[in-house]
Amino acid sequence: MDELSDSTNVVAFPLRFRSKSAADSGRASGPALYEFTDRELDALCRWFSAMKYAFPGTEGVMVVSHQQSYSAVGLYNPAGGAPNCLVAKHEVGGATRFFWSTEGDSPRVINDLSEITDAHIRAIEPPRNEKGWLDPTGWMGVYATRLIATAVQVV
Repeated sequence: MDELSDSTNVVAFPLRFRSKSAADSGRASGPALYEFTDRELDALCRWFSAMKYAFPGTEGVMVVSHQQSYSAVGLYNPAGGAPNCLVAKHEVGGATRFFWSTEGDSPRVINDLSEITDAHIRAIEPPRNEKGWLDPTGWMGVYATRLIATAVQVV
């Protein structure tokens, strides 16, 4: 991650210690606590869409790291003119926390994803009729191409 952060706009967030995997903790199979829920994915779709509406050309990227127990969505605009930002959900010791960061700033803990998504959507003030700005197809592209980092065993 350090090499990546030096050459891109990827922002690393603080990792205190690694939590146990679902297999190690005896948790039933299914989404891990650090993975975005369906409700959170819907909120991220609206946020992504509103940001694209306000800043045309905005793109998104999603990463899920099973090694470090986090999911993150970053927004950026290759042409500039829009803030590069990141929201992340991280599991540490069985508890989840959300983080928010903009380019050049250290990540900070937020209480809930809605602190960022709802605030940005209110500030952008998109039309009430979501058909003009909601982009579920674009969001599904971000979601479908997400990078899934799984445990790698070094021999």
